[in-house]
Amino acid sequence: MGAVIRARRVAVYLDCSGSMKAYLPRVEAEIRKQFPDADVFRFDGARVVGLGDMVVHGRRFHGIAPKLRQGPSQTVLTTLTANGRQVQAKIKTACEQGSLGAWMDRLLPESYDALVIFSDFQDGVRLYEAKKGGAPHLIYSDSSYHRVGAAPKVPTHWQREWLEAFAKAGRGAGPRLYLFTVQQEPQAFLQACVAASGGTSVSVAWLKKSARPPR
Repeated sequence: MGAVIRARRVAVYLDCSGSMKAYLPRVEAEIRKQFPDADVFRFDGARVVGLGDMVVHGRRFHGIAPKLRQGPSQTVLTTLTANGRQVQAKIKTACEQGSLGAWMDRLLPESYDALVIFSDFQDGVRLYEAKKGGAPHLIYSDSSYHRVGAAPKVPTHWQREWLEAFAKAGRGAGPRLYLFTVQQEPQAFLQACVAASGGTSVSVAWLKKSARPPR
């Protein structure tokens, strides 16, 4: 599919949101063809949400979360490895609430060599700041549905942590990140994580129309 992935332990995030439904069967078939032994986790959307120094519903999250769309996991337990089933049990509730951001934050310390994401990447990265006595305030969003503010010049604490974690992939101490988009270019911060890890970002828009990639 345009990316060479050399890894023994692969975790796949499949965006099962409404905007992906039309071509999920083809995407799922391609995943199994390319990654037969991978752990495929299915959650709603591909939102990456931060609140101050934390990833919302990530490993160290606490406090009041922004109001976000939630959806039940569609992960098929019988397709997971024994390790994958243990991971799913640990992350299920957090990822149902926190989507892709929670998944990435919680998968980074796991024993996977590669994190692979299939999405249309419309949900984007959203940054909130806490407000004393009130709901968190949205200060930045590059979502296709609702853009807010300009990109922050200085990464937040959790963004720096992710970049540092992915940078360890070159010496085998962290996972490489691979993004497969069926629609638009993944957001700039996700692309920075790909670059730090030595992974790849690839368009697979052909999955919407044809049975095989263009030559």
